[in-house]
Amino acid sequence: MKLEVLKTTPAPKSQNMVLDLVASGLATDALTLLGINVTLWIASLFLGKTWPVDFVWSGWPPIMCLLILLRSSFAGNRHRQLVVCVLVSLWGYRLTHNFVARGGIGHEDWRYADMRAQFGKHFWWISFFSVFLGQTIFLFGGCLTLYGALLNTSPLSPTDAIAATVAALSILLEAAADLQMDAFQSARREKRTDAVVIDRGLWLWSRHPNYLGEICWWWGLYLFGASAAPTWVCAGPIAMTLLFVGITIQLMEDRQIKNKPQAFAEYKRRVPSALLLVPPPVNRAIGDWLYRASVPAMR
Repeated sequence: MKLEVLKTTPAPKSQNMVLDLVASGLATDALTLLGINVTLWIASLFLGKTWPVDFVWSGWPPIMCLLILLRSSFAGNRHRQLVVCVLVSLWGYRLTHNFVARGGIGHEDWRYADMRAQFGKHFWWISFFSVFLGQTIFLFGGCLTLYGALLNTSPLSPTDAIAATVAALSILLEAAADLQMDAFQSARREKRTDAVVIDRGLWLWSRHPNYLGEICWWWGLYLFGASAAPTWVCAGPIAMTLLFVGITIQLMEDRQIKNKPQAFAEYKRRVPSALLLVPPPVNRAIGDWLYRASVPAMR
């Protein structure tokens, strides 16, 4: 009698990839973040303001690092884990400190205040989808690369050095831009300047150097786990880039044009670069050229 050997068909590679991610806690972490946002949304209904949501952006990445490490018993390259966790903690602390120092507790972001005025009595439920759930999706997408960064067992490589450099410089860039903006706002309140729009430092290189720092941060974080994560994880930093370029910057500039049209128009002429850092003399030259090109020639 012949014995037949049963051969099992291996699961598709894509299925294995998804199962590996779920096994490493993807679903658990997503539900945890969703639960935090639901809790803060309920709290915002009692507070009458949505400011608690701002703590999630800076607070969740460090929490997610801790969850991944504890769940995996610190499996992975310890040196990479240390670098990533230190950078994430510094980034989160700086953003949280900046939010609190600017009086964020109890103060609703102007974007959410505008939405509240726009939707009126319906804002309470709309805020769950547009503010809390929307932020959850973008934030979790950006953090997906933490799985590859913290669970990767391969030795450190030049890519890790590049990632650490990009991430560290991004933190410094965003911090410097915020400090310069705070100093400018303080000078305005104390009547030490007549300028309506900031006219100094990094803000002469770019109209939004703080957002450039934030975008570069997410790409730096992505580089840590790029070699060990599925290709589609790059959707996280791509989505972050689109969020800031397509929504956040546009909302900010529309508000500036509405509140100080002449001053901001002149600022845009002096600093035509909305995001990239361009030396002020080059910025002015480009702005003057664009201005002349937009004005019909005098006959």
